[in-house]
Amino acid sequence: MFWCGAFSLSVGVRAQYRRGSWGWLVGGMWGGDRGVDDLGMLIRRTVLALGLAVGVCSGAVTACTSDAEPASALSWEPCSENGEFDCGTVTVPVDWGKPEGEKIEVAVVRDRADEPAQKVGTLVSLPGGPGTSGVDEILKGGKFSAELRERFDIVSLDPRGVKRSHPVRCDAGLAGYRPNFVPDLGGRIDDVHSYARDLAASCRQYTGALMDHLDAASVARDVEALRVAVGADQISIYSRSYGTMPAQSYAELFPKRLRALLMDSVDDHSLTGRAFMNSEARAAKDAYGEFAAWCAREVQCVLHGADVDQLFGEVYAKSARGELRDLADANKQLGPFDLNAQVIQRLYRPEWSKLATDLRALADQPAASPLPPTTPQPQGQAVPMAQVILCSDWRFETADQDQWNQLWREQTANAAPLRAHFAWGAGALCSGWPIAPANPAHLPQIIDGPPILIMNSLHDPSTPHEWALGVAKNTPNSTLLTYEGWGHSVYDRSPCTTSAADRYLIELTIPQTRCPAA
Repeated sequence: MFWCGAFSLSVGVRAQYRRGSWGWLVGGMWGGDRGVDDLGMLIRRTVLALGLAVGVCSGAVTACTSDAEPASALSWEPCSENGEFDCGTVTVPVDWGKPEGEKIEVAVVRDRADEPAQKVGTLVSLPGGPGTSGVDEILKGGKFSAELRERFDIVSLDPRGVKRSHPVRCDAGLAGYRPNFVPDLGGRIDDVHSYARDLAASCRQYTGALMDHLDAASVARDVEALRVAVGADQISIYSRSYGTMPAQSYAELFPKRLRALLMDSVDDHSLTGRAFMNSEARAAKDAYGEFAAWCAREVQCVLHGADVDQLFGEVYAKSARGELRDLADANKQLGPFDLNAQVIQRLYRPEWSKLATDLRALADQPAASPLPPTTPQPQGQAVPMAQVILCSDWRFETADQDQWNQLWREQTANAAPLRAHFAWGAGALCSGWPIAPANPAHLPQIIDGPPILIMNSLHDPSTPHEWALGVAKNTPNSTLLTYEGWGHSVYDRSPCTTSAADRYLIELTIPQTRCPAA
């Protein structure tokens, strides 16, 4: 059974999101062997339950044909924050296994094609994070080329649990607390797990049943509901970083609904938690090594002529003694885990000059008196905390202190001279998360879809190039384009990467496999 044609709007799709409401297995009822027909029937029942009148036609897995473009069921209105764009909401079930149960509204945005007569179709942009607002990205102008904006209606969303889409909210006091994630400095995994349980309980209190359904596969089903709502037979997807998780789920679940799929800086969901952590550490080491080599080579680096690794070691030792203050907030102690995180964040673009300046300033900073340790204290009020979405898609096993100590030794060896990737903290937290991942790591079964383009930097500090190699190897009919440079996210790195992506999305032309560093 399949559905197409005109939709009449009732309560299922509502225009304009409410302001101020935001906030950190391809499993479920469908296994990897269930087909598009089963999923289509579920979404059709859901759309009907939400009050949409649907024109039905026959056909197994092929779209209905029509001389005219299908009418949209989504009543777009000018966005209140920027009237150049259109905003709306799509109502979806909290649990796609219970389509007639509790509902939430997913906020969506549209940048209409500048050349409607030459429009290719709808391009859905899936944001990274987890926790990034796709609506905000479009409202701020996005990153897409003028040519792409001419040829597509570009649509994005705040994924479930993010900002305008029933945001995950947790206790402010617990959300603002930083456990000791460093075993060498007294960190205890039992304390981290205790904190994780308390935090999760507060998130459930303020967020509700959605806490069990924040996974990428559920987001993929929301994207399918969006496709139905905009009346598109097929969609093209551009996904970036964590957005490649729901993109892969969509390709598993709805391959015939994909016209094109571009995964920029891709996550490898086949990895175990241990492999995930160690590969992240290797990526941090590689990206930091590129920075150190630049400093040795370029006189404009303020650390030129210095032993950069030794200097970082000295700065790290100061942070371990509690003697550092955050450069952005003199009242905040900069601990060793946060120091590592700030270094890696500078490697994202990368910002090598700023990183060198930061390290020089921290090395020269007078030693401060350590601040007394804090304990997690609930405050009884909620703040956004979409970052916990990670725990819905990944399982990290840390049974006891001995195992955590061993994992830390592996982490520090792989990341040296850095001590850890900031994903280390998320892994420790998720290892004690009391809510089982709804979409645990598995090798995505992507078949029967279009040719897929994967893009990745050779020196990416967040989604390692080895992940892209693994995903390309395990994804039939895919091509990996490697940007032979640095940083996280590839699309707009150079004219070469932008042109390759645009030609693929517009013309379905598979590009060359390398773009030189720029």
